[in-house]
Amino acid sequence: MLGKQRADLNIARDNYETGVIKLKKTGEDVAILEEELKIFAVEVEAKKEVADAQAEVEIENDKANIEAEKCASIKKSVDIELAVVQKELDAALPLVEKAEAALQGLNVKDF
Repeated sequence: MLGKQRADLNIARDNYETGVIKLKKTGEDVAILEEELKIFAVEVEAKKEVADAQAEVEIENDKANIEAEKCASIKKSVDIELAVVQKELDAALPLVEKAEAALQGLNVKDF
């Protein structure tokens, strides 16, 4: 009976020692993982900043595209108006030249 209790105590002691060794190893592993986590956290933060900057660039790019579309629409309207004005000018120039020629023929003494 005493031998069985002694054997049980030895088994319990061995289990305890094994558990303590495993806990120490786990603690060391956790410390290593914490250090790696700190490094990864810095890397993640850097990547997040880059991603945020890229997102901001994309937003600004979208705004610029919208503005470019507005400018193209305005340019189209201006080009149409320019064509109309040029046509009217081309039609008016012969009349202006005719009027200038008529003015050349007038004499101030006649008035």
